Amino acid sequence: MKAETIIFYVAIALLSMLCSCNSNGQANSNAENTTNDSVTQQQPREAKLTFVGDFLFEAPFFSAVDNGYDRNSYFALVKKYFEDDDLSVGNMEVVIGNDRMKVSGDNYNFCAPYYIGELVASLDMQVLSTANNHTFDRGIEGINSTLDFFDSTDIVTVGTYRSQQDRETPRIVEKNGIKFGFLAYTLSTNQIVPQQYRDLVGLYRNPETRKVTDEYKNLIANEMSVLRPQVDVLVVMMHWGTEFTFEPNSEQKEMAKFLNEHGADIVYGSHSHSVQPVEIIGSDHKTLVYYSLGNFASQDNDIARTPKGQETFDNAYQVGLLSQFKVTLDNGKVDFSDITNHLIVNHLNYDMKKFTLVPLEQYDEFYEKTHFRYNLGFNKEFVNGLHEVVNKNLYK
Repeated sequence: MKAETIIFYVAIALLSMLCSCNSNGQANSNAENTTNDSVTQQQPREAKLTFVGDFLFEAPFFSAVDNGYDRNSYFALVKKYFEDDDLSVGNMEVVIGNDRMKVSGDNYNFCAPYYIGELVASLDMQVLSTANNHTFDRGIEGINSTLDFFDSTDIVTVGTYRSQQDRETPRIVEKNGIKFGFLAYTLSTNQIVPQQYRDLVGLYRNPETRKVTDEYKNLIANEMSVLRPQVDVLVVMMHWGTEFTFEPNSEQKEMAKFLNEHGADIVYGSHSHSVQPVEIIGSDHKTLVYYSLGNFASQDNDIARTPKGQETFDNAYQVGLLSQFKVTLDNGKVDFSDITNHLIVNHLNYDMKKFTLVPLEQYDEFYEKTHFRYNLGFNKEFVNGLHEVVNKNLYK
């Protein structure tokens, strides 16, 4: 055989071996990448959430501030909870006003001064619903003024909007690799929203009839179907139910079932001004439901519209639920654990000149006996009894 031929075959053999090595190396590399990707996908992700109820600031608070009360002391005892979480969520029950809007905190018409927005923002909140019955207390100017303020912060608002395009912009907050999406709706507004502004408020009932109709259910289902594929955890915030009750009504139950069937992972409820049960519903798909977290911030010592002849709900008005829990995302499956429900007392000093939010575990004899409503049955025993209301359905 000629030397040239031998060299040719040797070269072919070497080239073949080299290609084989490269191919095997690439295959091994691909296999390693696939394995690494698989490990990454299977690694569970966790986030700690804090839910609180209504931020309802009323005339006695504004009066106290005008007379020298240090408003920054109001949240002093509860800030620790917001500093030890990943995502905090609440309901902004009052309009944040501007220089052209008169402050009011009674007669079912609420417009808070600018400093209230700053006070709420100081808690390191991440998400606030602005869809509730007080949303339209100051008309479209009140909606825009509230959004103007929170746009100047890092807080995401949901439930009221500047335009249809704004409404169609998804509210998504990512924490620890988990994408949380938010929608918010209210049963009604105190002032009926005119047709021209109706798309700017999340409503789940017809405003004129105040009934849940197929039109509004289809609207909600459509908005959920659009947001659901974009997020890992879908949170729907509902301002619903009957004021001054400890139990969800039939509409709440039916709507919770509807939201569960359309993919909600968490339902956040408000409006009753008293705590209601927490439970997990659904079979194939699980949904954590807070029927009502009650008032987080409130300062009314005597509520005129509570049932006559009893003090129960005037007292319940003074207590809100602060719930913390862990959300785990594992291969696309959402799970809830470590649900801890703290009762927070709105301490109204006996002279109504000082206000403090006090966790129940810190609600000592001093706070108990100096509360404005202490002689009206509001004591630690009453507050302790609300634990049963909150947890009755959660640990079955």
